Amino acid sequence: MESKKSKTGLHVIVGILLGIIICGGVIYAAYSLDYLTFGQVEENEKAKTNNDENNESEENVDNNSLDFDTSKIVNSTADSYELQNYNGTIDVILDETREIATLSFNRKTLSDTYGLNWDTTGVVEGTVEEKTITFTQGVKDVFVGGIGQDISGDVILFLMDDGTVEYIPVYKALSSNGIDGLISYGTLNDLKDVVKFYSVGAIRNPVGSSVTILAQTKDGTLYDLNPIINNAQ
Repeated sequence: MESKKSKTGLHVIVGILLGIIICGGVIYAAYSLDYLTFGQVEENEKAKTNNDENNESEENVDNNSLDFDTSKIVNSTADSYELQNYNGTIDVILDETREIATLSFNRKTLSDTYGLNWDTTGVVEGTVEEKTITFTQGVKDVFVGGIGQDISGDVILFLMDDGTVEYIPVYKALSSNGIDGLISYGTLNDLKDVVKFYSVGAIRNPVGSSVTILAQTKDGTLYDLNPIINNAQ
């Protein structure tokens, strides 16, 4: 009788031990699978972060690591160039797609500034009107500057995703077709891989000075846009 009880107790103990071992194995397997899955997600996130950082780093090289070195101007038209600020009469904002630009302006201010003699009866100074331009690709940046010796050289530049530059010669556009003339005049020839613009004073000894815009490409080369824009119009 005692022998039977011993055997039964032994069976119970063995069963409990087997149950513990099996449960432990199941828990370990589940943990391992979950760990492996989590590890893969973590590795994927790391790879994505690294790619994003590399892309951002490349953009920073294009835009922030370039020096303003006037010895790199390949079509210089002046004896020297000095950086300066330039204020325009038209504000430009891009939408979320960066393919639609909204131009904001006051009609009376434009007429007075550019000597257009428009009939602005009833137009209150400070009242803002808008006009939109739709592009076939994204716009990286918008730059308002001037070329020449007076305000008739105002120009709006659109740096496109592919590194080309589209432009609006403001005075010519307004004097030819009014507000409807504010459209892109197309791409400036011989410019590619552009990453940024500078507004500068162009000094010519002894005849005086004027303003111009320099376009810089990703290799650091600079182009004086005065002759390029004048030849395009």
